[in-house]
Amino acid sequence: MKNIFLSNRGVCLTLVLSIMLAYSGLSHATAESGIGKDVFKVIVTLYGISNSTKDIVTLVSVGDQLKVKLFNAENPESQGLNKTSYTMTFPNLAVNDGEPYKVCVMSTDNFKLKCENGKNSPLERPEFVDINMAGESSAKG
Repeated sequence: MKNIFLSNRGVCLTLVLSIMLAYSGLSHATAESGIGKDVFKVIVTLYGISNSTKDIVTLVSVGDQLKVKLFNAENPESQGLNKTSYTMTFPNLAVNDGEPYKVCVMSTDNFKLKCENGKNSPLERPEFVDINMAGESSAKG
């Protein structure tokens, strides 16, 4: 009976140790390296755009880098659209998991900044930020 107990105990101990080793060996990438296809990206979607919307400046800041895009309300290609999306890429910039980024928009109508803060998620995908130009916004990371 004592041999069975020790045998079961040994099996359980071995199982626990193997699970711990497996999890320690399965660590995921801790950053976008900024090299090749491993580039940090933020996809910003502006919605709630109307005919009265003026030009909109979109700024995305990560670390010491800043990217800027301009939505030109008078551009014939954007006439009648109620939303637009931009993909901001940051090549040659290593961004660690949990590292903050900031997305701000400013309309030339009132020159007030509307900002969203986010953090780089551990998933290997772009970060998504939706901003309602007529109201609230939401960061999805």
